[in-house]
Parts: sequence; C-alpha cells; structure tokens
Amino acid sequence: MKNLTYIIAEIGVNHNGNVQLAKQMIADCKKCGANAVKFQTYKASRICDADIGKANYQKKSSGIESQYQMLKKYELDYKDFRKLKKYADKIDIDFLTTIADKNDLDFLINDLKLQTIKIGSSDLTNIQLLIHLGMSKKKVIISTGMSTDKEIEIALSALSYGYYRNDFKFNRDKHKNYFTKSEKYLSQKITILHCTTEYPAPVDELNLNVLETMRNKYKCKIGYSDHSANMLTPVIAVTKKACIIEVHVTKSKNLSGPDHKSSLNFKEFLQYIKNIRMTEIILGIPKKIITKSEKKNMKHVLKRIFCDKTLESESIITDSDIFCKRSLVGIPAYQYNNVINKKTKKKINENQAIRNRDIK
Repeated sequence: MKNLTYIIAEIGVNHNGNVQLAKQMIADCKKCGANAVKFQTYKASRICDADIGKANYQKKSSGIESQYQMLKKYELDYKDFRKLKKYADKIDIDFLTTIADKNDLDFLINDLKLQTIKIGSSDLTNIQLLIHLGMSKKKVIISTGMSTDKEIEIALSALSYGYYRNDFKFNRDKHKNYFTKSEKYLSQKITILHCTTEYPAPVDELNLNVLETMRNKYKCKIGYSDHSANMLTPVIAVTKKACIIEVHVTKSKNLSGPDHKSSLNFKEFLQYIKNIRMTEIILGIPKKIITKSEKKNMKHVLKRIFCDKTLESESIITDSDIFCKRSLVGIPAYQYNNVINKKTKKKINENQAIRNRDIK
C-alpha cells in the first residue's frame, strides 16, 4: 500500500543516559514496526542555564535537581551516537535526532551522515539554528508547539533564507514572508509537525483540525507530534492526512525521568502502530470503486425489472406496470429507461421478469 504514514518512535532521553538501554529500545521500536527512532543531541551546558527551573511536567516526573542537572544526567556524547546510529543501520531502521545547537550540526551531517534533522518546538524561534539548517541543504522536520501562525511563518522564512541566501543577514521583520517565495524548497525539504507541548497533552488542546489548515496554507509536508498518550489520536491524525506521526516511547513508565509517564510502553506502541495501519487500510483510496468482495455479491443482491401485473402483447409499459426485485434473470433495474414506454412483444405475466427479448 502506497503513502503509508511514516512513524517515528521518539526515544528522546528515555534511555536515561544508558546506551545499552537505548539499543534495546531501538530493537523494540523495530519489532513494533516503527519507520524511525529519534534521539536528542545536545550538551546540557549549551541548552539551558544552570539556574533555570523545570517545566511543570518535568517537576512531576523527575527528581528535585535543576533542569540543567536533569539534562546533564541524560546527555549522550558523540561516541554514544555513533554506536546507536551503527546499530540502527544494522537492524534497518532510520535514525533521527533533534538538534538544539548549531555546534552539533557538523557532527550530524558529516559524521553520522544524516539526511534529515529534527528541530523541537523550543527551537522554532531559534533563528540562528534555523538559518544554519537552511544553509545545510538537508531535510528538516520542525515541531510547532507553543507557536502561532506568525512564528511558524518566520521559522519557514529563516530556513528558506538560509537555503537560498547562504548568509546571516536575515531580518525578522524584513524577511518574514520569505517563505512565500520558497515553494520548491519547502515542498522538497521541510515537514511541519503540529504539536501541543504538554506531557501528556490534554485532549481538548490537541486541535487536530489545524492539520488541514496547515496543509492548505504551507507548501510542505504536514505531520503530527503526538503527546496525548491516547490511542484514538493517531487514528484521527491519519484521517487528517498526517504524513508523519511521532510519539514518545519508553521501556517502562515507572522509570525516573521527565518523559516516561507520558510515553507509550512497547505493548501500547505496538497497538498504536496497528491502529495507524488499520486506519490507512480503512481509508483506502480517494476514488469510489466496486470492490472485489462486492463483485461477488452483486448478482445476488442487485435488482431487476419485473411485471407488477399481467401485460398483454403490444402493451405500452408504464411506470405502474413494473417493480424491481432481486433476481438472477431479467433486465437490470438501472436500465429502467430501456423498458419504460416500450411495447411488449408477447404476453408477460404478473411477477415475471422482463427480458430484452420480451420488448420492442
């Protein structure tokens, strides 16, 4: 079946800094049927200040350390990422990672050889990083949590500016509509993911109807980053033609860490993917056809034309003279116009099928 939804298993920091656990999770994602696994490449010292507080969901699901200490604990180094990328390649599952700092771009492109790079919602307004990513000429997946249309458009403009201009003179006000001139780049290189940045995201804040709005407004692929921990959500997203669905996974929701409790365990993830694939099958194709199974039933259920009363030879057949019912013989009901107002060649009895040989 063509155009299957691309499913990204967001391991993120749910490996808890353990490379062996990360490998096990990659294998589990492959077994469940994911198309890709995704991690987060960062250095804690360059992603947040040492004294910044935690988001509410981080406070609920991790210890009392600072956000910096928490992120430092789950930080992987380049050597770790090389091992994980090599393992993902070995078992044939795509490897993706979210970048948070321009300094990691060279490693992701020239060392890991990634062709697609993810930007998280917190970097949607990171103009510097966006320009560098545009200049890289690589494909970009960008989450849009905590943003408005205006901010999305500026982000697309910064990416486009970096791609075409290859300099750092981007002006947020002057070039805010640059994306409107970049249809080819956007259509070939950029995927926007609608997202609600809360863990888990409340169902009344998911707003999946915006997927249609985005698809009509922006000349790029549209997907969904799912934080709902709800099995119905991906089904709806697929019906809204999300081409990518990303969701957090964990080995156990009881592990310590900011994302485990709002992630899917692998039993849930397997069902999550099954729901998506079944939805795709159910949606089928955008064309009304007679299916194979219907063709086997047609002759037993479609109706044919019968006499509602006895008609003598040379009678003019009127609407009141006929009715339709299921039968293996007689003129099909859809050929009504070939029967009405025609003359009979011979007598046709009441409740008898009318055949072409019976009429002139």
